[in-house]
Amino acid sequence: MATAVPTRQIRKSPIQARHVVLGVFILLLVFVVLTREITLLDPNSFLRHRYARIPWLLAAHGIPGAIALLLGIFQFSDRLRKRHLQLHRVLGRIYVGCALISAPLAVAVAAMLPTSSLLMASGVHSAGWILTTATGLYCARTGRIQQHREWMIRSYPLAMVFVVARAIGKIPAIERMGPLGVESVVWTVIATACFLPSFLLAWQALASSRKPVKVRAAA
Repeated sequence: MATAVPTRQIRKSPIQARHVVLGVFILLLVFVVLTREITLLDPNSFLRHRYARIPWLLAAHGIPGAIALLLGIFQFSDRLRKRHLQLHRVLGRIYVGCALISAPLAVAVAAMLPTSSLLMASGVHSAGWILTTATGLYCARTGRIQQHREWMIRSYPLAMVFVVARAIGKIPAIERMGPLGVESVVWTVIATACFLPSFLLAWQALASSRKPVKVRAAA
């Protein structure tokens, strides 16, 4: 006679991979602000002189981009989404609006710089951020919640490019490479942000499709 053996329930760890990724990203964000962006307050700094011609354009790009970076962190909280769904939606709308403002202005900022070596990279990056964010918004508006989550998972890493590229660029060996090192890092981070989320989503779907054995025959 066959008897059914109950499947052992697997308890989820309170600390998941996404929490580690977001924690590391927050540390990188603080590092970039303290080592690079804060120099914008110094009238004699390199960055201040670099953007001296376009201070308002830089602010119009940077402020919405910073808001999108901060809000995106909270949007990945399951607790916030389940307990405060309306707040999650409001923050999501603000994120989308900030992304759609900041992304195209990044191209304008790159075009106005003394050297336009990153203009093409900025265009590709901005187009990807707009496309993924707009697709996520469309999925939410049409009730495709799972697809909405997946496209926003693709969107946020493109927002993270701003921080990750600058943090990697602070590595001494890359700094010594000069403009070539900057361009190499920017293109590499953009490419990674484009393909890595889709790879992880596909791998997660593949792993979840493996059906566990629920019944075991016993004598």
